[in-house]
Amino acid sequence: MGRETFSVESYRRARREYGVTHDTDVTKKAEQYAKETGHLSEIVDPAINPIRRSLIRLDPHQKKWIATLGCPMDIEVSCDTTGSMGGEVDTEMAVLPELYEAVAKVLPGYDPQLCLGIFGDVCDDFVMCRPQFEMEAPKIVNYLKEMAPQREGGDTPEDPQYAMFARAYLTDAYTNRIGLKGYHFIVTDAPCHHRLNRDDIVRIFGKDIFDNELKNMAEIPTMEEMIKDLKNRTHQFILVVNSHSTADDWCDLCGSKSVIKIDSTRQLPAVISAIIGLTEGTRDIDNRLVFDYDLIKQLSSIDIGAQAKLRHALPHPVPKAGDIFRNKGDLWPIQPGEEDAEDTPMEAPDHIEYL
Repeated sequence: MGRETFSVESYRRARREYGVTHDTDVTKKAEQYAKETGHLSEIVDPAINPIRRSLIRLDPHQKKWIATLGCPMDIEVSCDTTGSMGGEVDTEMAVLPELYEAVAKVLPGYDPQLCLGIFGDVCDDFVMCRPQFEMEAPKIVNYLKEMAPQREGGDTPEDPQYAMFARAYLTDAYTNRIGLKGYHFIVTDAPCHHRLNRDDIVRIFGKDIFDNELKNMAEIPTMEEMIKDLKNRTHQFILVVNSHSTADDWCDLCGSKSVIKIDSTRQLPAVISAIIGLTEGTRDIDNRLVFDYDLIKQLSSIDIGAQAKLRHALPHPVPKAGDIFRNKGDLWPIQPGEEDAEDTPMEAPDHIEYL
């Protein structure tokens, strides 16, 4: 699956090649296409191959497989694009290099994989856009420019619960396979409709969703059941932009430890990386967190070190670059004492360059 990683140079080159020459109206062509055809681009349509995957990257090596970049870490951010937040894809595109650099720094040895989606309201023509998890700049730039934000929304609550539903039930993540959790962030200035509707699920994820991907879902889960399942699979957070009343609503729904109030989406790289670093145990609450007192206080209340506890309980160390797997579908690499003459571990490549 290769060993390419995100770089500022490849990000800038991708923007030039895809014609993303301005910091505004990044999605103009995609919005026009959706309006004219009634369809989203296939790379962001949640109904096209609905399962989103975040898998370890393995290359063939001496009749076995070698991990090129270590354990993947799935990071999904679903951003409100209704009303005043209608232009947030422009912001996501602008802060993308900063976001990747920030999360890579707090995830040493991991392969950060980003799924940056958007959501609106069920009254919109398109309720959400959800790409695959990607780790290379050209692919992320490409899917961001193909988003089609509706910029409307029918009432004050919106419908991010379907993005949460997708991560809970329509995601295949290596982290979950081995006993870790990925990260799921909702970014919004509005409360959430407390409902999951079968017809809306079919409309968003495709008419065959309950015959195929969700064939074992006998009943639609309640919101409480869905959020519990989501929290079992991810470290889940709601980033509320400039709205105390909205934050209160989300606290009631998801718990206060999951809700962080921020002033601007420009803070996303710093806040998301701080949350991940604190959860992973690679950052501390100290003067390196350049936030105001209120935000530091909020960050202090999250479940610090939660991922470190999960790592400690794993049967084996988290896979790293250079580990050898007997078969491509194996969960774990060959462990010390299990090697044969052909299983000599290969040193991790020394030319991997992050931001």
